[in-house]
Amino acid sequence: MTMVDLPNIAPYGSAADLPSFKESEQLIAGFKLMGLLLPKEQRNQIKELQAEQQRTVGIVDAFYALLGKRNWVFTGDFNLPAIEHVIDTEDPSTAECRLIEYFKSPDRIKLSLRRLHRFDAMRPRLPLLQKALADYQEHRYYSTVLVLLAMMDGFVNDLEKSSSQGLHARPVEEMVAWDSVVGHHMGLSHAHQTFRKGFRRTDTSEVTELFRNGIMHGMLTDYDNEVVATKAWNRLFAVADWAEARDRQAKPFVPAPTLREVVSQWSVAREQKVKIEMWEPCEYEAEQLNETSSNVVAVCTEFLDRWTKKHWGPLGSFFLEPGSIRSSVGKLAVEAKSLYQSLELTSWRILRVRHVAAAVAHTDVELIVNGETYRTDLRWVHTDDTGHATAEWEQGRWTLSLYGPSHFLKPQ
Repeated sequence: MTMVDLPNIAPYGSAADLPSFKESEQLIAGFKLMGLLLPKEQRNQIKELQAEQQRTVGIVDAFYALLGKRNWVFTGDFNLPAIEHVIDTEDPSTAECRLIEYFKSPDRIKLSLRRLHRFDAMRPRLPLLQKALADYQEHRYYSTVLVLLAMMDGFVNDLEKSSSQGLHARPVEEMVAWDSVVGHHMGLSHAHQTFRKGFRRTDTSEVTELFRNGIMHGMLTDYDNEVVATKAWNRLFAVADWAEARDRQAKPFVPAPTLREVVSQWSVAREQKVKIEMWEPCEYEAEQLNETSSNVVAVCTEFLDRWTKKHWGPLGSFFLEPGSIRSSVGKLAVEAKSLYQSLELTSWRILRVRHVAAAVAHTDVELIVNGETYRTDLRWVHTDDTGHATAEWEQGRWTLSLYGPSHFLKPQ
């Protein structure tokens, strides 16, 4: 992950102000406008989605109302039900004690550490972080704090090597995370103010804030407690969320679909669903076959004609290729020649066409190959430009799925 110069953004007043939440709310509002057109089950799902979003916003905002002033940061790896218990009080001291117990619960920090593997700049620091966790569990809080502060500085420094700027040197304005719960106005940027606070005199009184400068420069001597150590873990994971948000912010902007586009997409999907539900299998016997009755007839006719004339390139163009990458004409010609050159097709006729699914059809054919007569069927799949099956009325073409001759040239 490489950082680039990004414009600073204003902190979010509420989790409801996050761009992703606003986009989701707009989509939900659009679907609610069409509520009468949706099945009851889908209407209920939309209500549940909206209720879950509002619940999440309520938890985040309540957390910051209780603990933001104490410089705790809501991070993306928090367990929502557990945090609901933490904030089920009006007393910040009680909430803080519960949050510390949450961090101390079995494997809680270990699980969050595993998620840090996603950062190249964090991987070399993971062995030391594991040692810091061992110290934390053995109540060697002073060691935990020193290691975590050093690792945070180094991690942020490596994210943008051109500037060689550690976390301690980052201005408060730069620590607002775009579209992230740590970007709340009482979140990481707020906590960063005490992180950068300077101390010019030695202070021996107990501190419960993560005063990075005072601790690292030896001006604060009584920080060996679970509050500061746990805040250090919390800050590490908040900084990771900030780094991830910076990476997302640097990527090209992809506008969210407008309500009109969402409604249009939904209408198309609904129309498609209706067509598929109304579609029924059908068959055409030899005397009924023409391009009007089934366009598979023309495709199959051309395929067999190319085989007869040994036109390997055009023959290969009928082969089904899953995925969006298309083989060159030359490569398809080589493959077709390899499969069919020893099989001389001298005569053929189409006996029947069977449409068995909206994107699948079979042509029952009689073939004379190398003097032998075969009655078999060719399986055709209607595909789009990406190689995925699509309904026969959609834009696409018929392709031969099992195009290897061994699949259909079998003894009677």
